[in-house]
Amino acid sequence: MRERHRRERAVAVSLGKRYPQFASLRLEFKYEDAGPFTPSPQVSELHPPASAYFAFPCPYDDCDGDFDLTTAIEAMSVAGQRQCSGHVKCTGHRSVDKGKSDCDLTLRFSVVARTE
Repeated sequence: MRERHRRERAVAVSLGKRYPQFASLRLEFKYEDAGPFTPSPQVSELHPPASAYFAFPCPYDDCDGDFDLTTAIEAMSVAGQRQCSGHVKCTGHRSVDKGKSDCDLTLRFSVVARTE
């Protein structure tokens, strides 16, 4: 799955071509999970040469899922907005002693576009 993300990111059009109205996108991620070890918050700043690819693998090594923010960012762009936020649940499954179980990780995200 991580290899698929690398391949798709490599062939994605650039942020500058897909969303020329954005000078940059700032993505802030905070994770929530009932387990004892929740991943640390993350912040990324994407500039025009970056890939316009918004599916991010689950940070748990034993999970095969991801978080896809494509729809949220596209809606923000179409509406002419400069920010969006929300939450998405991981789409994957984690390895456990007797097989696999749904991943309970939730991503709370905030995206802020700079237009100048």
